[in-house]
Amino acid sequence: MKRLDGLVMKEKYSQINRFLLDVLDQQASNAEREELIGEVYDFLAVLDGVKLVFLHGRGHAPVEWVEPVKKFACDLNLFVIEGFYWDATPYDKVPNWYQEHCRNQLLPFRAWYICKEAEIAGAIKKINSKGGRLSMAEEAYLLGYPECCVRAHYERACRYHRGTLSILRRLAKGDQNQMKALAIGNAHLTPVTQQEIEDFDFAFKLHTPRVGSWNMCESCSSGAKPFSDDLVKKYLGVIEKAGLAIY
Repeated sequence: MKRLDGLVMKEKYSQINRFLLDVLDQQASNAEREELIGEVYDFLAVLDGVKLVFLHGRGHAPVEWVEPVKKFACDLNLFVIEGFYWDATPYDKVPNWYQEHCRNQLLPFRAWYICKEAEIAGAIKKINSKGGRLSMAEEAYLLGYPECCVRAHYERACRYHRGTLSILRRLAKGDQNQMKALAIGNAHLTPVTQQEIEDFDFAFKLHTPRVGSWNMCESCSSGAKPFSDDLVKKYLGVIEKAGLAIY
């Protein structure tokens, strides 16, 4: 019976692999293909139980990738839930108008949250009912990322916002209404002061793992913390089981 189960799973993975590779090969450029490989492994990680939720279609993923994968997930009887971009940014130290501006920028965009369990689907719908707002701990738990890395992601976001507000304040000479007008008008913001430059450098300093789609924190990147390495090992196990080593 175990041998039969193994053969069934092998055939299932074979069908999934063929589909994912076919869709990847249809992408217009190697750059797009490389970016989407992380999503392939996230999808496999959800199927294997390493992750609870696969975040699909956020960012610049082409429609030729987004739509077939959504349909395929439905064919596999997974929950596919459209919703707001999730955001756990702590806005408590920024002006109310800037907080509203940042949230308004995310409102038009949608992603798809794919999972296997009804309970997790319920949690996704609850977050979406709040406009995508959630805690960092919730995001780490549901997306299966190390919490330290999720917190580092939002620390980078906070440094970006601090640098942005500093530039706006400098350009508007401290006038809040003028700052708001510049932000809404998408004014070109160039860091000039040492603090602005440091904030932007910090915000865009990324540490990518060997496989997977998260950005590591400094401690995981340096090896001081084991959490990203542990997750990479789980991903490699999923990849070996599926027989889909394309990284």
